[in-house]
Amino acid sequence: MLALASIAAAFAAGTFGQVQDLAEFNAGNVRLNPENTVLIYVDYVTGLDNLMNTIPPEVYANNVEAFTKFNQGFQIPAAILGEENDYYGTFLPAVTDNVTFEAERFPRTQISGFTPAMEAWLAEQGRPNVVIGGISIDNCTLHTTLDLLAAGYDVYVIADVSGANSKIAEDAAITRLTQAGAVVTGWLPVLTDLGHDFAGPYGDFMAGIVREHWPASTIGETTDLTPDGHGLQPVSAD
Repeated sequence: MLALASIAAAFAAGTFGQVQDLAEFNAGNVRLNPENTVLIYVDYVTGLDNLMNTIPPEVYANNVEAFTKFNQGFQIPAAILGEENDYYGTFLPAVTDNVTFEAERFPRTQISGFTPAMEAWLAEQGRPNVVIGGISIDNCTLHTTLDLLAAGYDVYVIADVSGANSKIAEDAAITRLTQAGAVVTGWLPVLTDLGHDFAGPYGDFMAGIVREHWPASTIGETTDLTPDGHGLQPVSAD
C-alpha cells in the first residue's frame, strides 16, 4: 500500500497516469478472501468489555459474536490479544468458543499487540491483509493497527465490533486510522467480502451468520424469498 506521499510524488513525476490499477494505491479497493487474510481479536475480556459504551450493549455483543465466527467459518488463522487475570477478567465466551481454528494467543505488556512474537507469527502466515477489531478502538486496537500499517500490512478495522468509552475519542480514533491508511468498515461488509457469493463455497455459512446476527443489529427477522434459495429479504411488519 502506497502512502499519500507516494501518490503525490507520482503526480509530481508525471508517472501517475502510467498506473493501470488504482487498487495499487488503495487497500480498500482490493477484495479480501480467506486465503490472503488473517484475523486479530483485541482484548475481548470481561474486565474491559463493560467499559465500551459507544454502541448499545446488545448490539455490541451480537456483532462481536458474529465476528468471532469468521475464524472457523472461513478457516482463517487468528491472533488473540489479551490475557486472563484478576484485572482483565476472562476472555468472552464468544472468543473461547468460536476462535479455535489455527488461533494463537499473544499476551503482552505494551499497548500495541504488534509484539515480536506476533510479528513472527504474521510473517509465517505470509498473508498481506489483516482484519482487526476489539477493545478499544481508541487505544489498543488503534496502536496495533498503526504498527501493522507501518510494517506494510493492509489493515481493515471493524468499527462495529470495537468501541470506546467516549464518542469523541472513538471518532478521533477512526479519523486517525483512516488518515494512516487503514480501511475502517463493519463486520457485515467484511463477511460478504470474504464470502463473496451466497451460491459459493462459503454461501451457507455466510447466510447463517446473516440470519442469526445481521437482523439483531439492523432490520429484524429475515427470510429467503428468492427462487434459487440464495437471497435474504426482511420480513414485512404488516
